[in-house]
Amino acid sequence: MELSIIVPCYNEDKTLVEFHDLTTKALNKSKITYELIMVDDGSDDDTFKKLESIAKTDKNVKVISFSRNFGKESAMLAGLEHADGKYVAIMDADLQHTPEVLIGMYNKLIENDEYDVVAAYKNSREEEQPFKRTLTALFYRVNNILSDVKLLPGASDFRVFKSTVKEAIISLPEKTRFLKGIFSWVGFNTIYVPYTPQKRLYGSSKWSFIKLLKYSLGGIISFSTKPIKSVFVIGVISFLVCFINFILMGNLSHRTIILLIGILMLSIGVMSLYISRIYSNLLSRPCYIIKKTIGIDNKKNK
Repeated sequence: MELSIIVPCYNEDKTLVEFHDLTTKALNKSKITYELIMVDDGSDDDTFKKLESIAKTDKNVKVISFSRNFGKESAMLAGLEHADGKYVAIMDADLQHTPEVLIGMYNKLIENDEYDVVAAYKNSREEEQPFKRTLTALFYRVNNILSDVKLLPGASDFRVFKSTVKEAIISLPEKTRFLKGIFSWVGFNTIYVPYTPQKRLYGSSKWSFIKLLKYSLGGIISFSTKPIKSVFVIGVISFLVCFINFILMGNLSHRTIILLIGILMLSIGVMSLYISRIYSNLLSRPCYIIKKTIGIDNKKNK
């Protein structure tokens, strides 16, 4: 088995048949032996029924269905843990990632043994709403200032990599995952290639503002202790401000008190993010629960 392709699916019933036809046609033309691992992330439409129908006609399609929606990170992890290929790829089912780009990335990887990962980054975000573009750009800027792992702006989960990279990723025991950061943290030689996302033919992005904000904050605190260390610095500065204010004015003004309350609440908020992350990992609940599989061994839920 040369290539395992992991495809997270959440409410993608309108795209799956076309995605499967285009992808398998391109792979068969390239004479690549492959498996398509389609992970139904607790969809509430007909995604699983479509995947079940596709799997009946294509032995290369394997399906994992979750008991509920656990999120894309969990879907990608499940695919990684069930992938058997010498090389592994991750791509979306919404047709924005094209099989032609995927095959080009695969060829680049096998032709250059010094590379372990070929990752795609968006060279254009014109299809996104201005607010989302601004929020995404801000995330990359803040992350690269605060985080111990640096991310290339526009980098996506669309990538092809060797099985050694897969093994390194799934060996990590953490339950709350940020795969872009994990890829950077585990190292390995990575080359980035630009791609232009195709227009979405059906539906809209599943990423709401709240989901993006939660994802961004989770990514930053997963690989940086700077925010929580800054709480100590803020505390020292606040103390000095209060002390100087008291020496000069003999009391604390209302404005100073309000400012200190705001700083205190911000500090508590930062600490709560880390505490919640510690709490989630201490519970040691599985990242996902498998309800049903097709063409694949139901390995232990992780």
